[in-house]
Amino acid sequence: MSGHLAARFHDLDTTGGFRLGDARSVDDLRRGLSGAIVGQDEAVDAVVRALMIAGAGLADRRRPIASLLFVGPTGVGKTEMARRIAHLVRGDADNLCRIDMNSLAQEHYAASLSGAPPGYAGSKESFTLFERDKIEGTVSRPGVVLFDEIEKAHPTVLRALLQILDAGTLRIASGTSTIDFRNSIVLLTSNLGTREIHDLRRTRRWAPIGAASRVVDRIRHGRRDETAIAVDAVRDFLDPELFNRFDEIIAFRSIDTGTARRVVDLEVERLTDELATRGVLCTVTDDARTCLATTGFDERYGARHLHRTLRREIHAPIAERLLRRPAGPIPLLITVDVSEDVIVISDTEPSTESGAGDE
Repeated sequence: MSGHLAARFHDLDTTGGFRLGDARSVDDLRRGLSGAIVGQDEAVDAVVRALMIAGAGLADRRRPIASLLFVGPTGVGKTEMARRIAHLVRGDADNLCRIDMNSLAQEHYAASLSGAPPGYAGSKESFTLFERDKIEGTVSRPGVVLFDEIEKAHPTVLRALLQILDAGTLRIASGTSTIDFRNSIVLLTSNLGTREIHDLRRTRRWAPIGAASRVVDRIRHGRRDETAIAVDAVRDFLDPELFNRFDEIIAFRSIDTGTARRVVDLEVERLTDELATRGVLCTVTDDARTCLATTGFDERYGARHLHRTLRREIHAPIAERLLRRPAGPIPLLITVDVSEDVIVISDTEPSTESGAGDE
């Protein structure tokens, strides 16, 4: 295959307004991202800005639609942002080509991306980790590719990305085909700087004096320090020519207690909606939500620790009740509350009570 599409997203007529997958306006795109990614308004705005430039036809046609590097601590929504972009652009959060860079930690794994060179096993078959259809996409639904946790890959593997970001294509080492990334949104994530950011946030809770106090005061005056740490860590890690190829480097900030509560509300809403489809009415009180956000908040591990807390405290007990419920369409009312800082779950079967009263 030549790897050159007859028509790409760049070829869309922009006189009719913004159109990218299911998003029919820039506001649609912003709402779709901010509704799922909480506490990262600046990152959402940066993603919307990059895709808006492409949607207006002002991006370089010789390169990917957008090449965005997401940096920041673990558990703040970088990978989820990529999945949400895939959902809006391609209709499914999992409909993207995801490359786990952790599996490419050895130098010879570079062949997993560009294929085996001539004379080596697999060269004729042009085997590669890339899923061509999810990368090249179509005119109305361009491709999305995610390189997750780039710092875990071998430097030789990372250098293979230079051709993708610069020329928008990747020629398979055997020379038989080319994969076209010019109709793709290329996303990369990095957790570099996480330890330093955590150490700074930990010092913020103390009240030192002297020179140390001035450092903490500088930290307290905004989030720029976290951003600078993450960006500097990536700059020191990557080759300058690769670092200079990204359209935008987008920093995700650490979550705080307020964001933790919003994450809990979002997860609870998803759970109650799912239970409603099974005839189960679930109510989670405000006190219970606050308790979950407080006990589940961990600034080092971010939203993932909240998710684990929710699974342990409410998902597992509710699942046990569902599995023990008698077979049949029997409605169930579940209430999640808190008593003495402990989550308490109770359930009733309204149909049984109403039936007894009618007799």
